[in-house]
Amino acid sequence: MVLNATKNLKQDHVLVNRLGRIAKKCSDLLYNNSDIPIEDIKILSMLIQEFVDKLHHGKEEKAYFPQMNEKDNFSEEIRKFLIEHELGRRIAKMLVQSLVSWEDGLDSRERVARFLKAYSVFISIHTEKEDLFFDLIEEKGSLSEEEHSQLIGHYKFCNSEVGGKVRVEQMIKLIGYLEEREWIKKDTNI
Repeated sequence: MVLNATKNLKQDHVLVNRLGRIAKKCSDLLYNNSDIPIEDIKILSMLIQEFVDKLHHGKEEKAYFPQMNEKDNFSEEIRKFLIEHELGRRIAKMLVQSLVSWEDGLDSRERVARFLKAYSVFISIHTEKEDLFFDLIEEKGSLSEEEHSQLIGHYKFCNSEVGGKVRVEQMIKLIGYLEEREWIKKDTNI
C-alpha cells in the first residue's frame, strides 16, 4: 500500500497544533507576568520556523499544492493558503525580532506574548481550514496512488532540507520537551 500524502500533512497538523497550544499557554503566562525561561521561548520560535514553516509548509508549497493546483478547481483555495503561510512567516519573524530585543535588554515581554498569541490563533484557524480542504481532496479521490507515492518522495526531500529524519525526530521530541516543562504545567487559572 502506498503512503497517503494527504494523511501525512494532516498528521503534521496534529504536531503543529500542539505547538500552537504551547504558544498560547506561553503567551497567557507572559501576560500574567509568570517567568518562562527565554531558552524555552527560543526553542518554540525555532520549532515554528523550522518544523512548521520550513518542513510542513515546505511540503505543501513545494510538492502538494503544485500537484493539486490544477485539479478540481482548487487553485483559489491554494492561493489563500499560500497567503496565510506568508502571514505565519511574518508573525514568526516579528516574534524572533522581539526575542532578540528582549535578550538585548529591552523589555519585550508584551511583544513576545502578543506574537505568540497571534501565532497560536493563526495556526489554529489555518490548520482547521486546511484539514477541511484535505478532507475534500480525500472524499473526491483527487490523487492517484502514483501521485501519493511521488508526493511522499518529495516530502523526503523536504525532510532533508531541515536536516533529515534524525533532525525531524529531534524537533518532535522538543515539542514533547516543551509540553513537559514546569511553566507549562502551571495551573494559573488563565
